[in-house]
Amino acid sequence: MPMTDFMITPMRHSDLDEVIRADRLVLGHTLGVETLKNELDINPFAHYFVMREASTDKLAGQVSVWIDAGKAQILNLYILPEFQGHKLGDRLLEFCLGYLEANQVEDITLEVRKSNLRAISLYEKYGFRQVATRKNYYDNGEDAFLMYKECEVSET
Repeated sequence: MPMTDFMITPMRHSDLDEVIRADRLVLGHTLGVETLKNELDINPFAHYFVMREASTDKLAGQVSVWIDAGKAQILNLYILPEFQGHKLGDRLLEFCLGYLEANQVEDITLEVRKSNLRAISLYEKYGFRQVATRKNYYDNGEDAFLMYKECEVSET
C-alpha cells in the first residue's frame, strides 16, 4: 500500500456518518453526530481531520485535536483495522505534529489506554513521554497513561 495513495483533509459534515461508524468500531463509542457537528461548526479550539484512501475514498483514519493558547490535546488518533500495519499511523501523527507546529503549539498532551502498546510505542517514537496515570479513566475501568510532548516553537 503506497503512502501516496492517502490524503488527509479537514473533516466535513459529509464525513460524519462514516466517522461515527469508525469511532464505534475502533473506540467502542462515539461523540455522536450533534456533538461532532458542534465541534466542526462552533468550537473554535477543535481541529478534526480524516485520512482517506485516494483511489476508493474509503475512510482510513482520523485525528482530532483541541488547540488553545499554545497548548494542544490530541483527542483521537486512529487507523481503521483494515488499513493498519502500513505505517499510516505514523503518517497521520506526522501530519498532526506538523499542523500543531504550524499553529505555534508549545505543549501536546494525550491519553492512551495502558494496554495499547502499539499506540504507546508510536507516541514514544515521536517524543511523547508518560507523565501520569489516570486511574479507571475508561468506561471499562482501564487506566490511561497521560503522555506529553514539548514542542519547539520558532520565533516569528
